[in-house]
Amino acid sequence: MRALVDEVAARLLFLYPGLRRAALELAADGEVGTENAGRPAENVTGVLRKDATPRTDIRRGRTRLASAARTQLANALAVLHEDGDVSAAYRMLLRAAEGVHDEGGGRVGAEEILWNLVAACQLSARPEHRKSLESYIDDAGTLFTPSVRTAVRGVLDPAAAPGWLRRQIESLDSQAAPAEIVRIAGVAAFVGNLSDSRHALRRVACTDPVGRFGVPGVQASILLAFEAYQTGQWDEADRLASTTADQCAAEGYQLLRRQAQTVLSVVAAGRGDATTARAIADEIARWAAPRGLTSLLVGAQYACVLAALAQSDFPGAYQQASRFTPAGDFAAAEPFAAWALLDFVEAALRADRREEADVYAHAIRQASLTASSPRMALVSTAAMAMTAPDEDASALFELALAGEDAGRCPFDRARVHLLAGERLRRMRAVGQARVHLAAAHDDFRRLGAPTWAQRAATGLRAVGLVPPGTDLGGQQLLTARELRIARLAAAGLSNKEIGDRLFMSHRTVASHLYRMFPRLGITSRAALGTILQPARTEGEFTLGP
Repeated sequence: MRALVDEVAARLLFLYPGLRRAALELAADGEVGTENAGRPAENVTGVLRKDATPRTDIRRGRTRLASAARTQLANALAVLHEDGDVSAAYRMLLRAAEGVHDEGGGRVGAEEILWNLVAACQLSARPEHRKSLESYIDDAGTLFTPSVRTAVRGVLDPAAAPGWLRRQIESLDSQAAPAEIVRIAGVAAFVGNLSDSRHALRRVACTDPVGRFGVPGVQASILLAFEAYQTGQWDEADRLASTTADQCAAEGYQLLRRQAQTVLSVVAAGRGDATTARAIADEIARWAAPRGLTSLLVGAQYACVLAALAQSDFPGAYQQASRFTPAGDFAAAEPFAAWALLDFVEAALRADRREEADVYAHAIRQASLTASSPRMALVSTAAMAMTAPDEDASALFELALAGEDAGRCPFDRARVHLLAGERLRRMRAVGQARVHLAAAHDDFRRLGAPTWAQRAATGLRAVGLVPPGTDLGGQQLLTARELRIARLAAAGLSNKEIGDRLFMSHRTVASHLYRMFPRLGITSRAALGTILQPARTEGEFTLGP
């Protein structure tokens, strides 16, 4: 019953601005100035009552409620989720924590306030918030158990506690508390391991922001949208994020709305729609910047980095990436600093910032990110391969892609194939480059990432292949006669020898080859051998590995 009453009280604070403003004033000062003494009070609908009593009388009736730690908590959550003022919310949460001590509150109430302080710390990413949180925990004595203290460290520094995180993820199926499920899944998002949290999140997620689980339900929906993005289900990610953002806007959950919009921006960037990605990112940044919501700002900037890379705008990508993550500082802007490690290394290398790319790669090795999750193993090993000497690069790329779960992140896998193919082509390892570039092109096409697929197609042409789906002058397949001519030419026969075999003049053979070369994207007979392999049926043109 107490939990139900608390939930209703918190809901009222969200729904009725008049009540919330009055509660905030009382929570901040505990007093009401004499200039307000004669003003009529507002009822819970926010409309002035005809028989309103002076606000001083209302204050006397609410003094006990306003001083309670739980009311302080509800007020802080209202400020955070509706107004986005993370600094004010953090101060109110600290007062609520002090109230737990003053009023002899139990451990459960203290832990609830503690976890909201942790969430505010993550949103602001401000050193002073982190420092005051650590001081509060140190001064709390026996109020928090060792397991709670370990959990806080794991949430704040997930890369430093991969073993703890794995155990928490494994426990999700038996976990019933919505807030705990969302908290663990949120940490899993840092290392790109949301897939293992999917089933638990679905138990909590709600299509209605004021549904059964309230804020945790909305947060679960947003995390599911991120998970759909990571696993290549971009239409589902777009649908979930768009629906959640619209519902949050209607209910006044502005912070959650912007978090859902971050997913929309990242999906648009992955698809190469830079205009949409940047427009959404700009809207998020305009709202988040004056409120000190560093986590939201970083998410918006990450989408801009991805959009620039999709357009092969490497200087622009580097400029964006360097704004939110100093080289090698993964804790500065989680979770996107770890998400963007491959992007930063690529952008730095292509923008002739080799030294910064090396610093970042060194930080990756020091942080041992490869043990965090399959995605971290994939992208961190690939980032090290990009900065490695030529003699080590190929083996590192192969190691990155060899993981059994690399396919769980198809977009990241396609990007690693692309980067490997481009690097190997520059190393003149043409055969290996063709395999990686063809795999990247295939994955990007399936995902619906046309600008990335075009980049892979450019690499394929450079190694003498014509990508599947390329417009070959209106003819995708060679005719049976053209295929026979091409194969004989690839085998080293002269035009006269080919003509003798196929009962045609050498001039006709030359004419066929002349028309074929532009369509196949090649300029010489020697290149025919690199693009043709025995076809399964007569008249079929295929790409050689």
